[in-house]
Amino acid sequence: MLSTSTMAKLITVFGATGNQGGSVVRAILSHPELSESWKIRGITRNPNKPDARAMIGRGVEMVQADLNSRTSIIEAIKGSNAVFGVTNYWEKASLEHEVMQGKNLADASKEAGIEHLIWSSLPYVSKITNGKLHNLHHFDSKAIVEEYITSLSLPASFVLPAYFMSNIPSSIRPSGSQYSLSWLFRPTTQIPMLDVPTDFGKFVASCLANPSATLGKHTFAASGWFTPLDVCKAVENCTGAKCEYHEIPIEAYQGSKELFDNLMMIHEYEYYGPNAQEGVKRSHEVVEKVGGCEGFGTFERFLKEIGI
Repeated sequence: MLSTSTMAKLITVFGATGNQGGSVVRAILSHPELSESWKIRGITRNPNKPDARAMIGRGVEMVQADLNSRTSIIEAIKGSNAVFGVTNYWEKASLEHEVMQGKNLADASKEAGIEHLIWSSLPYVSKITNGKLHNLHHFDSKAIVEEYITSLSLPASFVLPAYFMSNIPSSIRPSGSQYSLSWLFRPTTQIPMLDVPTDFGKFVASCLANPSATLGKHTFAASGWFTPLDVCKAVENCTGAKCEYHEIPIEAYQGSKELFDNLMMIHEYEYYGPNAQEGVKRSHEVVEKVGGCEGFGTFERFLKEIGI
């Protein structure tokens, strides 16, 4: 059941014009009950850019804040009941920098008395794999922040986005009159994938609407499980051309250590680690119970949207 009140509550959404934050804003605005019971304050670097202006046109308050400054964050979240927090590792490609920003947000939320922090987290890969995979810094950084949030006894939910569908098209290449997909996975490897703009916000909205089911827990934000053969089938359905899959041997992989560990986390640990399938199923059930969305995206729908 959704909690309702006569006075709308306020959620502050960081990265409101980005992929994750933008999806959160749209999910709340499109939900029949959340849109009535919650007002949205969006955080962006530039409130005057077109995406920000469009959100203002939909009733979202847009303000600036600097994640490098706890004082700036406190000012931005003042009066909020809930906060959605996300950081961008690739801004500096530094674990230390992202952890610093995440801790700033956690400290500010604690000081401001935020009732519910929803943190965009990821699996703690170096712990889950007992150090076997230790180069996946943009996962571990978010997990370190999650542990810090927990240490502060902040009421928090942790939403862990699955493997982005947007990472995949670069591996789908024209080959004469057909397509080929070359990947490091077995043809039937189950990969939890996420259509970020379409689906991520639904999982955050479920935390906002039903905190009793998500506080202190992991919400696995995956649109669904798809294999390399599913990806090829989607390409064929969208293009009418044949798509062949080629498995790259692990020993033949050439690329960054970070990307290799990302792929191996899927290859050996189902991306999320132990009980991944059950975790995704449970997270879907919470979203479906909250309602307000019509299912989850498929890879075929994603390809149609981007126009392969």
